[in-house]
Amino acid sequence: MKTARWIKYILAALLAVSCFVSMTACSFGSDISKKMMIQGIGIDKEEEGYLVSVHYLRSDEEVKMDFIQSQGTTVYEALQNLTLQTGLIPTYSHNAMVVFSKQCAQEGLTDVFDFFIRYHETRPTVDLFVAQDRAETLFQLQSEGQYVLATQAKSFAEADSATNKFAGSTVLDVANRMASEYNAFALPELTLIDEHVQLGRTVYFQDNQLIGYFNREQSRGYLAAVYTIRNGVMVLDIPDIGTISLKLENTSSKITADIVDDVPHFQIEVSCKAYISEINQDLRKKLSLDVYEKFETALNEKLKLQIESAVEQAVIRDSTDIFNFDVALQQQQTEYWKVHRDSWAQELAKIKYTVNVTSSVDRVQQEASPAF
Repeated sequence: MKTARWIKYILAALLAVSCFVSMTACSFGSDISKKMMIQGIGIDKEEEGYLVSVHYLRSDEEVKMDFIQSQGTTVYEALQNLTLQTGLIPTYSHNAMVVFSKQCAQEGLTDVFDFFIRYHETRPTVDLFVAQDRAETLFQLQSEGQYVLATQAKSFAEADSATNKFAGSTVLDVANRMASEYNAFALPELTLIDEHVQLGRTVYFQDNQLIGYFNREQSRGYLAAVYTIRNGVMVLDIPDIGTISLKLENTSSKITADIVDDVPHFQIEVSCKAYISEINQDLRKKLSLDVYEKFETALNEKLKLQIESAVEQAVIRDSTDIFNFDVALQQQQTEYWKVHRDSWAQELAKIKYTVNVTSSVDRVQQEASPAF
C-alpha cells in the first residue's frame, strides 16, 4: 500500500511539472509572437519629425523578413508607433544596422543618435551607415522577393576588415568620439547602383554634422594612419616589371606631437606587412631581391600619398580633426592643449605634419608566380 501511495505522489509531481513546463512554453511562444524582432533601421528627416524604415522578423507560420515604416516627432516615438500598425512590440536585441539619411547627416546626428545610446534595449555594437540620399530607398529595395539590404547587412558590417577601403563604426565607437573634447568621426556610405546596394565613400563628421567624403584611396590612408589594416589590397604598377597586387596585413601606426615655434608638428608613422597575391609577369622569370625593394618603395610611396591626401582634405581644407591630432596633443603636449583647446578648429589650418611609411613584402618564393 505504501508503495502504491508513493507511486501516486510521484505521478502527481510529474504531472505538475509537465503542466508547468507546458504553460511556460506556451507563454514563451505567445511572447515571441507578440515581438517585432528588428534587424535594421533607416532614419529619414521629414518636415515634422522623422520617418523610420524597419526590417524585422515576424513569426507567423514561418519566420520571414518584413518591412514597415512609421513616423514620429522623435526617433523613439516613430519606432513605438510601429505597434499601432502591427500590434507587435519592437525589440532591438537583434538589430544589426542603423542607416541615417544624407539629410540627417547634414543637419546633425545629435537628435537622431541619442536613442541608440540611451535606450536600455539597444546594442552598442550596432553598425552605423549613411545613405547616399534617403535611407528608405535602400530599405524598400527588393530582389527575388527578398529585401536586399536585410540580406547584406552582416556582409557590409564585416566588409571593412575584408577590404579596408572604408571606415566602419559602431554605436560605441561614435559615442566615445562624441563624448571627447573634439568631436570628429567617420561612417561608411551606402549607395544604390543599378538596383544594387553597395558600399561607397567614407563620410566624415565634425560636431555631429557631415563635413565631407573620402574616396576609397583616401579612406585607406585614413585607416592606415588611425586604425589597423588587417586585410587590404594595394595594386602597384612597377616599371619594367608590371602590375602587382599586394595583400596588406597587420599595419601599425603611431602619431607623435611636437611644438615648434608655437605650431604643432605631427609625425605620422605607419608600418605594414605585405604579401604578393598576383603579379603580371612571365612565369619563367624569377624575382631578384632588389625587385622586392622596388615593391616596398612603391608601396610606401603610394600609401604615404593616400594618407597625405586625406590629411590635406579633411584637416587642412575642412578643419576636421578626423585623425585625432587633438588626442596626441592632450597626451603629449598638455600645456599647449590647455591654451589652445577652445580654438583648436582654427589652429588646425596652421599645423605641420610629416608622414613616414615603412613596409616589408614577404619573400616567400622568388618565382614571379609560386609553383603548385
